Amino acid sequence: MNAANVVAIAAFFAIVMAGLIASTITGYIKQRPGARLKRRVAELKHQALAVRPEQDNHEQQLLDPRRRARDLPALQAAFVAWHERVKTVGGPGGPRIIVVVGVVALLGALLGTSLASLNPALHLVICLAVPFFAVRTAYGWMTARFRQRFLAAFPDTLDLIIRAVRAGIPVAQAISTAGAESAEPVRATFRTIGDALLVGAELKDVLEQVAARLQIADFSFFTVCLILQRETGGNLGETLENLAGIVRTRRDVRAKSKALTAEGRIASKMIAAVPFTLMAFLYLVNRPYLQVLTQTHAGHKILWLAAGLLSVGLWMINKISNLDTSR
Repeated sequence: MNAANVVAIAAFFAIVMAGLIASTITGYIKQRPGARLKRRVAELKHQALAVRPEQDNHEQQLLDPRRRARDLPALQAAFVAWHERVKTVGGPGGPRIIVVVGVVALLGALLGTSLASLNPALHLVICLAVPFFAVRTAYGWMTARFRQRFLAAFPDTLDLIIRAVRAGIPVAQAISTAGAESAEPVRATFRTIGDALLVGAELKDVLEQVAARLQIADFSFFTVCLILQRETGGNLGETLENLAGIVRTRRDVRAKSKALTAEGRIASKMIAAVPFTLMAFLYLVNRPYLQVLTQTHAGHKILWLAAGLLSVGLWMINKISNLDTSR
């Protein structure tokens, strides 16, 4: 295979990788609740509500400890919203973890590219892409862990609210009780909601803001149930009991899908480990055999291409085997 074919193949896979990256970024942008929040803010501008200034200050401090998004530039507002999202899913130390992962990935990329003979453009692309994907991976891991912990405790919290409502306790007091008796991270979420309701915030506004910050479908169902019951009436205890059953069913479906796809996920990890195992074995028994890959310019290109193809394959297998029903 001559150099032209190698360059053509590398360009083809570079285009494929760029398309996958663009698709991932587009999907992330579409999943953000920015458009819905903008519509909500536009509706609030046309509403003439007699709200006291001190009440508005308390509500703003509890629900959104930063300035309103419309008072910030678009890029800064997006960054602040993402920062708040990281603090929600990762706790107070979430932004620190993101920064550490990004710095370590950048140092690793700089070290790896300095050892390989690459042109400056490719060197820059790798130094930008590696920290980006490392930060995205860390953010995805924190989000998945937060959802798993939240959904594990959420049905029990619903049962607590159901018992309180059936005993005649108001919804706001029941939510405050859930904020004191539930497990983390549900406790912090319901404590914030209860505190906002105690200072006079509207239930609909509070629930919509928390649902937009959590981005969990099961909590969005809970939000819709409370808002509809507040506007139309009905038996709230029975509605929440049905919702608790749905939440538990969805949790069982996620667990079953994870069990059914466990074999494929383990097989993909074993297949991905085969090249590294073979290279380690050859390095021990016949080290000159690998010098073509480690000490030549064409070998370096082959290794980078193999790493890219392996990453794309693992990403596709993970997407196929991961049934995400929590959004």
